[in-house]
Amino acid sequence: MQKRIFSDKKIVCMPQNFDDKVLFNKQKKKKSYELIDDKYKYKKNWLVCTWQFILYYFIAKPLFLFYGKVFLGIKVYGKKKIKHIKGGAITVSNHVHFLDFSIATNFIGGFRRSHIISNKENFDVPFAGKLAAAYGVMPLPDTPKAKINFYNQVNEFLKKGRFIHLFPEASMWPYYTQLRPFKRGAFHFSSRNNLPVIPYVLVFRKSKGFERIFRRKPRISVYICDPIYPNLELNKKEQNLDLQRRTYAEMQKVLEQNKSYEFWKYIPESEFKEKYSTEYEKINKK
Repeated sequence: MQKRIFSDKKIVCMPQNFDDKVLFNKQKKKKSYELIDDKYKYKKNWLVCTWQFILYYFIAKPLFLFYGKVFLGIKVYGKKKIKHIKGGAITVSNHVHFLDFSIATNFIGGFRRSHIISNKENFDVPFAGKLAAAYGVMPLPDTPKAKINFYNQVNEFLKKGRFIHLFPEASMWPYYTQLRPFKRGAFHFSSRNNLPVIPYVLVFRKSKGFERIFRRKPRISVYICDPIYPNLELNKKEQNLDLQRRTYAEMQKVLEQNKSYEFWKYIPESEFKEKYSTEYEKINKK
């Protein structure tokens, strides 16, 4: 995968494919991750579950709440829109920050247990990755048989009234201010279980005054949209497409109404190559 450079001028070489990740120049050596096959246990034994409960509610959650409010400046708008939801639901958001998964688990569902659907590579994120499994992160399956196990576990969690969070954009583009195309699979669980999709949007705002003491990078505003329910008059495939379309439209509306602060400027690869030829050559040597 081609590396993307972040210059001193905060210019990002934008991937041509929206599915590609935006990477830093310095990358850790790729690890050999555990195979997520049909034997992988998403639901652990009672002893591990007890430890995960303690870690989730008494260590990780308070820690991320504190860090999110003080250092990321997270403000949430629209919580009243989802107060009436008592059962399970699917939450989705734009994928634009290294710790945006913690927003789903700490700032959206309240004390409700939330699970994040993620690529297993994210378990290697410093500090946060170490807490991933206990924090409710579910790695995507690697094999066809493993998908059955994965789907069954997600459906079980939803029946228990938990939230399942997905990033329909798939890859993470740090501080990107626009919405990227959605994957259809993010809406499968909503239509299958007849549960609402709760979209919310991360919008960046510039740190000003006293805020700059704690963080010079942008602070985060979270806007929760109205829940979107499957159209039962459509078949399952049409429901997925309809949910995808309506969710994207609602999130796009939020971004149009609340302009996100551009901390890093994303420019097309052709333009980057022309303006920053030296830097472009450096990241394409290998």
